[in-house]
Amino acid sequence: MSQPLPAVPDDLREVAWRAVAVARFAIHVDGTYDVHLLTPTRSPRLNQVLLESLHRWRFFPAMDNGHPIESHQDVRIHFNVE
Repeated sequence: MSQPLPAVPDDLREVAWRAVAVARFAIHVDGTYDVHLLTPTRSPRLNQVLLESLHRWRFFPAMDNGHPIESHQDVRIHFNVE
């Protein structure tokens, strides 16, 4: 599994702030997935950067009795710019 985190763009580093987003992954039996933000941040630009990063994540499918199955995973992402 690979989970690269987004780099916060310079234009969003001008002031200090904190944000939390929650992403939901629907992981398919072949390891591909769909992702959307259950709880986006207040910044549309940051949400866009975050989704671009989340689309580079990679997963192994969940297994049940040795067979891959569909699954969901919620991930909380914290941002802290100081």
